[in-house]
Amino acid sequence: MTLESRLFAAARWGFSSRRRMSLRRAVLAAAGIAAGVAALIIVIGVMGGLQKGYIDSILEISSFHLRVSSPEPLGQSSLSALRSIQGVRSALRFKETQVLAIGPSGSTMSLSLRAFEPGSEAFDPGLAAALGLTGGEKLPFSTGLNLGKEAAAALGADPGSKIRLFGMRQTEDEGVVPVSLEVGVESLFASGYYEFDSSMAFLSFEEKEAFDQLFGASDWLVGIKLDRRFDVQRMGAAIGAALGPGDWELVSWREYNRSFFGALRTEKTVMMLLISLIFVVVGINIFHAMRRNIAGKMADIAVIKSFGASDADVRSIFVLDGLSVGLSGALVGAASGLLTAYNINPIVEALSKLSKALAALLRWIGLSSPGGDYRLFSPAHYYIDRIPVSISGGELAFIAMLAVASTGIAAFAAARRVSEASPSEVFRNE
Repeated sequence: MTLESRLFAAARWGFSSRRRMSLRRAVLAAAGIAAGVAALIIVIGVMGGLQKGYIDSILEISSFHLRVSSPEPLGQSSLSALRSIQGVRSALRFKETQVLAIGPSGSTMSLSLRAFEPGSEAFDPGLAAALGLTGGEKLPFSTGLNLGKEAAAALGADPGSKIRLFGMRQTEDEGVVPVSLEVGVESLFASGYYEFDSSMAFLSFEEKEAFDQLFGASDWLVGIKLDRRFDVQRMGAAIGAALGPGDWELVSWREYNRSFFGALRTEKTVMMLLISLIFVVVGINIFHAMRRNIAGKMADIAVIKSFGASDADVRSIFVLDGLSVGLSGALVGAASGLLTAYNINPIVEALSKLSKALAALLRWIGLSSPGGDYRLFSPAHYYIDRIPVSISGGELAFIAMLAVASTGIAAFAAARRVSEASPSEVFRNE
C-alpha cells in the first residue's frame, strides 16, 4: 500500500471516521492528550521560571560564574588583566567568612559576611542591581554594614543601629582565638530572595579593625562574571593564561553549586515524570478503544488484505490514526499551555479581584467580616509578588514528542490484532 492509500483509509474508517462513536473517542483521546500537555507546560514553565530566577540570583550575588582563590591578594595589574579579557563582564576582589551576630533586641543569628573593596558597585553593577541598590547607594559603605532586610528584622536592627559580631581569628602564637567587635549598620538591602536577605551582610576593606579581626585567616577571592555563563571552560583557560603560574585555584559555578543544581534538576525531572503519567492513562484508553475499533472492522480489514495488503500495511493505518490523535492533542495542548503560562499573572490577578468582589458581596449580605488580603501572593505570606515563567524550546519539543509517542505506541500495540483478520475465515463466516 502507498502512503496516500494508507492516509485515505485512516481518514475513512479510523479514529477520525465519520462514525459518531469513533469521532467521539478520537476527540476525548485528543482532549486528554491536550490536557496533559497543557498541564505539563504550565507546571514546568512555572518551575523553570522560579528556578531560573533563583539560579540567576545565586550567580549574581553568591557564587559568581568563576572564582579565583589564593592565599595572597591579586594585584591591581592582575585584576585589570582579568577585566580586559573579552567575554569577562566583571571581576571583583573580596573575602568571606561566617560570623555570629547579636542585635539590639538580643537575638542571635549566623551571617555570611563579605568584605569588598570600596566602589564595588562600579566594578560589578549586576551585583548592586541584584541586591536592589539604587544608583546612589554604595557597595560597600566605607563605614558600617550593608545588611539584608530580613536579617535586620530578626536582629531588631535599623540603619544607625549597632550589632555585635563574633568570629574566629588564627594567629601563629595563640592559634585560633575568638574575637568580638561592634559594627554599625549603615544600610539595608533587599534582593527579593529570602535566603540572601536573611543571612548576608557586606563590609568594606576600609573597616580596618573588623577586616583584620574577622577575615585574617580566610583566602582572598576574585568573583568573575562572564557574558555567557556556560562558556566557563574556554574562559577558564583564558583566565588561567592571564594570571600565569601561581598559588591560585579556579572554580566554576557548576562545581561550586553542584549539589544544589543537581537537586533542582532532579526535582524538575521527577515532577515531569509524575505529570507525564497522564499520557500513560490516555495511552491505555487509546489502546482499548483501538482494539474495539479493530474488532468492529474485521470485515473491512479482510477486504483490504484480500487485495494484497500485508499485516504491516493495515497496522500502519491504525498507527497513523493514533499519531494523528496525539499530534492534534499536542498542538492544542501546547497552544493552550503556552497561552496560560505566559498570561498566568493576569489570570491570578483576575482571580484575586474575583475573590475580593465575592468577599465584598458576602460582607454586604452579612455573611463575612470586613478586612483581609485577597491577593493570592500577598507579601504577608509569600516572598514573591508575581509568578515567573520560563520554558525552553527543547522542553516544549520533548513534551510534545512524549504526547505523540504515547498515542503512537498505544496504537501500534493495539494494531497487532489485525493479524487475526484472515480473509478466508472472515468471508466464510460472512
